Amino acid sequence: MPDFPSIDVIICAHDMARLPQIREAVSSVRAQSRAAHGLILVVDHNPGLLARLADEFAGAARVIENGAAQGLSGARNTGVAEASADVVAFLDDDAVAAPDWLARLAEHYGDPRLIGVGGRAVPIWPGGARPGWFPEEFDWVVGCTHRGSPEDLAEVRNLIGCNMSFRR
Repeated sequence: MPDFPSIDVIICAHDMARLPQIREAVSSVRAQSRAAHGLILVVDHNPGLLARLADEFAGAARVIENGAAQGLSGARNTGVAEASADVVAFLDDDAVAAPDWLARLAEHYGDPRLIGVGGRAVPIWPGGARPGWFPEEFDWVVGCTHRGSPEDLAEVRNLIGCNMSFRR
């Protein structure tokens, strides 16, 4: 079964100011070496952004409104309810997926004991370089993998939200 598991990607968005980053996130999903089953953009209580994304990504993504409680948890739950694939993968609206992101997530779901699979999240710093005063141990503050995180395949307690996937 070369297409197992099927994977729906969910990107939650809330702010028109992030439109350039949302475009980059969507482009990174569409450029995957392993195609997504579907791409779901969930807009969190922002009618202007909902209309803009629905227009801009018509045919490329399902753009839906978060009908649940406002906030990331409600938006993610709305996306999961809309998904139909074997697996849901979450990508933040200000993140860019590596070209083999979905392929690397999918390869682990052959093990029926696994519930979820995640990966590293590497910060992209404005200007291209980490600020000298900001140590790698604090990358968790900006939602990224930090020094001390597993380097190899390992069981973890929590996955990083911008790069996590779960069986449905």
